[in-house]
Amino acid sequence: MRHMTIDRLCRFAGLAVLGALVAACQSGADAPTLPYGPAAYEVIPVETASAGLRAAELSPGDVLSVRVLQEPDLSLDDITVSPAGYIQMPLIGEIRAEGRTAAELSQQITAALGERYLRDPNVAVNIVSQTARTVTVEGEVENPGIYAVQRDTTLLGALALAQSPTQLAKRDEIFVFRNVDGQRMGARFELESLRNGVAPNPQILPGDIVVVGYSARRAMFQDFLRATPLLNVFTLF
Repeated sequence: MRHMTIDRLCRFAGLAVLGALVAACQSGADAPTLPYGPAAYEVIPVETASAGLRAAELSPGDVLSVRVLQEPDLSLDDITVSPAGYIQMPLIGEIRAEGRTAAELSQQITAALGERYLRDPNVAVNIVSQTARTVTVEGEVENPGIYAVQRDTTLLGALALAQSPTQLAKRDEIFVFRNVDGQRMGARFELESLRNGVAPNPQILPGDIVVVGYSARRAMFQDFLRATPLLNVFTLF
């Protein structure tokens, strides 16, 4: 009987040590310093009418046709946006296409031709084909990878594409990284606040990177459960 009591006390002590380790993990290194809460939406905003157009913006690799009415020498078929984001137009030279819609590019070409070369030019830019609009989802999700996104894709939608966070995910560390005016920006969101509707669900744009943090506390607890037979751990005294 004495031997059984000591054995059970040892198991209890083991659980106490586990609890101390869990507490230590909770007080470990902080998450990367990124905007959080209301400040996060200044970097990664909720969808607006203007932001919704961004999925239709031109990108490197897109193939366009440019038609200048009654000017066949200035019209182009199957012109590809360069890796730097430009197309080459007769008379005008390089003109930036990346980040503009086809309509905006048409207006820009019209203005450039009308300023020096033609009177009242009529320009139409059409998209022949577009490169895939994708978002990268990494970290503690079931299926990390690169996924095609639509105009209305949200952060929760991007996570769903990756089959949602794993059990080891740190749910208050959902990071979104984005290029804004050539500068890499990021923000942090909390999963449960998004799911419960407490916080707005921000729009995800092509080229964004979503990273789900790793919870060392959850991982240690999962490892403990796998290593310890439950019937022995919870034996009554």
